[in-house]
This record gives sequence, C-alpha cells and structure tokens, in this order.
Amino acid sequence: MAEVNKELPFISIVVLSYNQAAYIRDCIESVLCLQYEGRLEYIFCDDCSTDDTFDIICQATAHYKGPHRIICHKCPTNGRVAVNMNTAVSLSSGDWIMRVDGDDIVHPERLKLTVHAIRKFPEAVAISGQLHLFEGEAKPITNPQLNELEYLVTNRQENNAANAPMRAMSWWGGAMTMSRRVFTAFPPIPSDCGIMDDTFFGARSLLLGDFVIIRNACFLYYRRHENNISSIAISNTSLRGYMRADAESRNYYKRCMPCHSSILAEIEQYTVTHPDCVSVLEFFRTYLTERERQALFWEKSWKERIADAHIKGAWWRKIPWALRTLCPFTWALARKLGKR
Repeated sequence: MAEVNKELPFISIVVLSYNQAAYIRDCIESVLCLQYEGRLEYIFCDDCSTDDTFDIICQATAHYKGPHRIICHKCPTNGRVAVNMNTAVSLSSGDWIMRVDGDDIVHPERLKLTVHAIRKFPEAVAISGQLHLFEGEAKPITNPQLNELEYLVTNRQENNAANAPMRAMSWWGGAMTMSRRVFTAFPPIPSDCGIMDDTFFGARSLLLGDFVIIRNACFLYYRRHENNISSIAISNTSLRGYMRADAESRNYYKRCMPCHSSILAEIEQYTVTHPDCVSVLEFFRTYLTERERQALFWEKSWKERIADAHIKGAWWRKIPWALRTLCPFTWALARKLGKR
C-alpha cells in the first residue's frame, strides 16, 4: 500500500442519495476511481430510499480494494437534502467536504483540480467548478492544463450588493468542496431547507473567507432527468418548451421561498459580531428578493408586471417589452423570436 502524503488536505467525499437506483452505480464508480495521494474517505449517505439505492451502494462498495475508508449509512427516516447532508458531515472526519449527488458523475480530474486550488489559495473555504449537463450517457470533457485555469475569487472584503464578482458567482451544490469550518462555525442546516442547502453553503463561505470558482474546468457531469430537484434546463426550443422551462423555473423558485428567511436570519446573526460582513447580507437580500420576484411574476397584475420587469424608456420602446409580460405565451414567443 502506497504511503499517504500527509501534506495534502484530508478530503471526505460525501455522496448523498435518495431513490436513485437507476443512476447510483455510475456515481459510485466515478468517485471510487478518483486518484489521490493524500488522506481520503468516502461517506455514502442514503436518505431512506424506498427503492434499491442503498442495496446497490452496499454491493458496489463491497468489492472496493483501495486504501481509503468507506462508510455506508442509511438514514432511518427521509429528512431531505439538508438533513442528509448534516448526517453525512457528522459521519465524516476530513478537513474538506466534497459534496456529490447520487445521480451525477464526478469528472476524473475534479479531486486534482480542487486540491490544486486549495493549495493555491490558502484563504479559500470553498472550491467549485463547472457543471456539464447530460442525458443518457455523459460525453467526456477535456479540462485545461493547470497553468490555463481561470479563477474567480471573491470574499466579503471585496464585495457589495451591486458589484460584479459576487453577482457572477454560481454555487453549484454538487460541484462544491467546502472547508469543515462551513459546518463547524454554524448550526446544522435547518431541516425545512431541503432545497437551498447550496445557497447556505455559498453564503457561509463568503462570510468565512475566499470562495474560489474555476471558470473553465468541468467538475461534474450533471444528469438531467425528470426527478431532478432543479431540472429547469429544457433543450426543447419550441414555444411549449420555453413555456415549460419558465413554469418549472418559477415553481422551483417558489419552493425555495420558505428557506429565504432562514438564510437571511443566519447571515444577520453573524453580522452582529462581524460587521464587515454586511456586504454579504446586502447581496443576499437583493439576490433572494429577485428570486421571489421571478417566482411570483405571473401572479401579479399586468401593470405590476411591467413595473416589476424594470422596463424603462419612452412608451414606444416599452411596447415590445410589455408584450413579454402579457402572459407566459407572449413571453415564450418573444424569447423564441429573440433566438433568431
């Protein structure tokens, strides 16, 4: 057995699953194939699946002959993503937590690129990369060389509610690797926030240090299927496809709304003792208000929708934009015409 390089960070790869029997084996194979010379452990945490997901996890990991520890755990009740994540982290020991969802496939270079970023940016508390959407079979993506990587690095000192770095960020839950501080410096994620756990992680990371995103490297093959929590990317460019995408997007934002108050409350409490974090609070107030605006857009009157869409200028310039706000059909038509 090769000697472990203790100078490298200790990584816990946390795989979260729920009723993903059709996909979990692909996910397991992708994480067990990752090469790493440092300390590594695998935590497979199943959220009380009612199908064969956990049985497949146990079968697929039973033949593992590598040097790293594996823990397979099935929660006694279904608590959704937040509770499952809290449980998985409590079972882990690593200094860094790599989050993976059971229906996705990890890029073979994700671990290497993540550790490279951790060592390059000593103040980092979160590392993320890009997602590649796929249906059926994932086509391999070739990443740039290490000296060609493009980084977006931001933190509370560099941001306010309006500037570009924070607005340009994307915190993909399944592509994030987080310092254990993201979990030890705060209480467990509220159990009723089973959708926006990645937004919690994004906020916490900005409060604690640097959030690093590799902008031109694939970290994860994100499987698009009908059971995705946020499967709102629709490849169909017909009017019906655009309308469906709009409806699914707004319904998703509506399901997220009960979590907004918990996120803001946590940030507000933290800024009481860390007033230099007020820029993070301002950003998330703006960000979550915009999500709520999108969620409730079609439930308002037409006049309210015109105002809500921030349409400005002379009245003749407002007409084509006002038509977009008339109904979902005219919105989809305007979008389709705009693609031509």
